[in-house]
Amino acid sequence: MLRKLGLVSSSVALASLAALAVPGATAVASSAPSVVPMIEVGPVIKSVSASPPTAAFCETNYQIACYGPAQMAAEYDYGPAFKNGDNGKGQTIVIFDSYGSPTIRADLAHFDKVYGLPAPAAFNIYHPEGNVVLNYDNLPSPANYHSKQLQTEVSWAYETTLDVEYSHAMAPGATIDLVTVPVNETEGVQGLENLEKAQAWALANLHANIWSNSWSTTEQSFHNSAVIERLNQLYAEASAKGVSVFFAAGDSGVANTNKQGATYPYPTVNFPTSSPNVIAVGGTQIGSEPTSITSHVTEQVWNDGYGAGGGGYSSIFPEPSDQVAANIPDPTGMRGVPDVSYNAAVISSVLIYESFDPINGAGWVPIGGTSAATPQWAAVDADVQSALGSQGFIAPKLYQIYRSPSLYAEAFYNVTSGNNSFGGITGYSATTGWSPAAGLGTPNVYGLITALGSLSS
Repeated sequence: MLRKLGLVSSSVALASLAALAVPGATAVASSAPSVVPMIEVGPVIKSVSASPPTAAFCETNYQIACYGPAQMAAEYDYGPAFKNGDNGKGQTIVIFDSYGSPTIRADLAHFDKVYGLPAPAAFNIYHPEGNVVLNYDNLPSPANYHSKQLQTEVSWAYETTLDVEYSHAMAPGATIDLVTVPVNETEGVQGLENLEKAQAWALANLHANIWSNSWSTTEQSFHNSAVIERLNQLYAEASAKGVSVFFAAGDSGVANTNKQGATYPYPTVNFPTSSPNVIAVGGTQIGSEPTSITSHVTEQVWNDGYGAGGGGYSSIFPEPSDQVAANIPDPTGMRGVPDVSYNAAVISSVLIYESFDPINGAGWVPIGGTSAATPQWAAVDADVQSALGSQGFIAPKLYQIYRSPSLYAEAFYNVTSGNNSFGGITGYSATTGWSPAAGLGTPNVYGLITALGSLSS
C-alpha cells in the first residue's frame, strides 16, 4: 500500500500500489494525512538482494518505477559537473525536520556503500530547540502504531532519511547539517514557532547559505497574519545574507487543506513556499517510466493519481521584482509559484534505505513528493557554488537566465505538458516558458552552471 504522508493533503483517496505477494516485500499500512511531512511512501522492500530493487522490479511488482542517484544524475545532466569536481565540495546544505531519525547515520552509510558514494565531507546533527525523545526508538519488533504521535514521528523519520540521502547523493562533496526540533509542525497550530527559532539559530550560528525544507501550511490556514510577517522577515534576512532557502511546493496540486483537513474549494498555495524570499520547488513526473535512464527523459507536471505538484498564485504576496522583470504571466499581480521543478512523482519515485521502521523493519523504500524534489534542488545549488563560488540568493539569477532564450535553453528543461488540478479543484496547465504548474522547469545541472557562469562574466 502507498501511504500519504502529507502536510498538504487531499480529500481524494489515494489508490494503493499493487498488493502482490512479492517475496521480501512488505506493504506499509495507510495512515491519515495532514500532520506529517509532504511525502509519499511506498512499500518497504526487504531481502530482495543486497542491492536496491531495479526500476524493472518495481514496475513489474508495483506498477511504478523506482530510481537511484545514478538515474537522477543522468536525467538532469550532473555528469559533466561531477567530472569537473563540481559536486558540492566546500558547501554546506542545512536540512530542517521535526524529530529526525534515530538511525540516520547508519542508514546514510549503508546507502552510500551500496550506491558507491563517498561519505559527506561532514554530517552534523543539531538540536537547538532541545533533544528529541522518540516513542518508537526501543520498541520490540514487530511494533504497532499505538499512537498518532508514533505514526507522526515515523513519518518524519522517512522525511529525514529522504532529505539527507538525496541532498548528499546529488552533492556528494558537501557537508550536511541536519537541524531537528522535538515537536511536529501541524498546519501552523504548533511546532512552527520551534522551526522558526531553529532557523533563526541556524542563520546566526551555522553560516551556511543553502537550506532545504519540506514542510508548509496553506496560506489561508494562518489565523494570524503576524506569524506570516514574522517568518517572512526571517527569510528576507536570510536572502539578504545570501542564503537560498528551498521549500517544497506541496503534493496536492492546488487542493490544499485547512486545520481540520478539509480542502479549500478554490486553488490555494502554501507558505513559506509563497514567500518571495525563498525558492519554491514544484514536481514533475518522468512519464514514460523507463527502466533505465541514461540521458534526459521528457517530463510533464506531476499528476499521477497519488499526488500532484503544488503551484499557483499567492493570496498574500505581490509579484516580486524578479518575476516582473522576467515578464512572468500573472493575471493576479501576485507571487507565482513554483519557481522551479524536479522529479517528484510516485510513478517515477526515488529509493531510500531505512532501518528505523518499527513495523516493517529495514529495507529499500520508493518515495515521491516535492519532498524528494527539494533537497535535490538544494544539492544543485551546492554543485553550482562549488563550481562558481557563492551565488547569493539564487532566485533572481534564475529569472535573469529566463530572460535570455539561449541561456534558458541551456540551463533548464522546459516542462510544457500536464497540469496540477487535483481533488476536484481545477488548477493550472504547463506551457512554454514559466507556468504556475512547473515554474521555470527542471535543471540541466551542467548547463545551469555554464549559464550562471555567463551571467557572472
